[in-house]
Amino acid sequence: MRALVKKGVQAVRQMSVQVRASMAFMAVNFMQKGISFLTAPIFTRLLTTEEYGRITVYSSWLDVIGIFAMFGLCNNVFYNGITEYKNDRDHFTFSMLTLSNVITLFVFAVVFIVNKYVFRFLNVSDHLILFMFFTFLLEPAFEFWKTRQRFDFKYRLLCVFMLLVMVFSPVCAIAGIFLFPGAKVEARIVGAQLMTLLICAGCYLVTIFRSKGAPKWKYWKYALLYNLPLIPYFLSTYILSSSDRLMIAHYCGEDKAGIYGIAYTMSAVVNIIWSSVNATMIPTIYKRCEEKRMHTLSEFVNPVIMAYASICIMIMLMAPEVIAFLAPSSYGEGMYVIPAIVGGVFYMSIFSIFSNVIYYHKKPKYVMGAGVAAAVANFILNMVFIPAVGYLAAGYTTLAAYLVEVLWAYVAMRKVTGSSVYDMKKLVLMGCGVLATAVVTPLLYPFALARIFLLAGLFWYLWKNRNDMIQMIWRKRNHE
Repeated sequence: MRALVKKGVQAVRQMSVQVRASMAFMAVNFMQKGISFLTAPIFTRLLTTEEYGRITVYSSWLDVIGIFAMFGLCNNVFYNGITEYKNDRDHFTFSMLTLSNVITLFVFAVVFIVNKYVFRFLNVSDHLILFMFFTFLLEPAFEFWKTRQRFDFKYRLLCVFMLLVMVFSPVCAIAGIFLFPGAKVEARIVGAQLMTLLICAGCYLVTIFRSKGAPKWKYWKYALLYNLPLIPYFLSTYILSSSDRLMIAHYCGEDKAGIYGIAYTMSAVVNIIWSSVNATMIPTIYKRCEEKRMHTLSEFVNPVIMAYASICIMIMLMAPEVIAFLAPSSYGEGMYVIPAIVGGVFYMSIFSIFSNVIYYHKKPKYVMGAGVAAAVANFILNMVFIPAVGYLAAGYTTLAAYLVEVLWAYVAMRKVTGSSVYDMKKLVLMGCGVLATAVVTPLLYPFALARIFLLAGLFWYLWKNRNDMIQMIWRKRNHE
């Protein structure tokens, strides 16, 4: 055993810093989301479906208001900024933080006044609204710091912080529910954010300490001009990912929104896998684009997409068992929406690899078009099918909207680069496989043996080809 451990340590030391950082980020992200997944059964048993629905509604409003309050400054504009202003990163980061805070305070004034004195459009208490905007003030500092750590392949301290959040977030939330039984929803929301906010506050102070003078107007101007056209896209992203739950609460009640929300937990698990992978791929994609090596992206990205598609299909097949683990029987029918939700998240990964190239070329308006088209399609389909068919239709309307987004983004990428960049035959084949699985798997849920057989076949395929995929990814990353 000692020899095996020694051999493993030696193998890790021989990896490049890029590979070690990528593996560390992904491992911690998986563990963090794994804890959220494992603690979900606790919360579904401590909270009623209506209480869980209220938390789902709060999370949805958090997403949409955050688009305006933080202005999307933690996204690609920051990636591009620290690349373009690499010799003045500290001042650029401080400028982005101050700009974000100014916008947050303005949006808070508008939301609070309208919601309290004009008409109440938020079904959220005033205390939670204040807490929401407090998180908007601090959160960008941590996000900026994380991005810089990823770009510099510094992973140790970031992993420590993420592990602290992983442990204390559920502990504080559960403790809060028991300590404040009369305010379970508020205790769950605030408790889950306490450790994150402490770390955010630390990053906030570090950013101020490292800054060199007042924020620069040229950096504010750079960010405003870059992100202003993207606000409709960020809003459309929210409509695709979160508006379903608000519309379900409106048409079908908060209890149905709670059932849909627990089913959506699986999308969060799958999405964190892709978010982790995509975050580690962005520096490589940008570097290859800068070095005029876009033609090599396909051989690097396709094995990753193949592995991700396999994970998505396995989760679709295990939906009944997943729901049974996550929640009591009152949430049971949510299993029928998991395949569509997970299929939509897979198509979001295809969209990401297209949009990463578009962002590098500083053509955000093309990404905006894709997002807006998908959001409009999703909103219209939801208005038609949720009242007519029921809340389970929301998963499939979202899946259809993601297909629209992917097609638009592909056309935009070809227009920007003049080529397909990736091996589209393989991507189309994988996309069709995931789509077919999302449609067919609900019919297989009564037949456990058939699903076990399919899962065994998929595991066998992945195991048989594991070395080829690992070597492909390893070789391409280790020789950047």
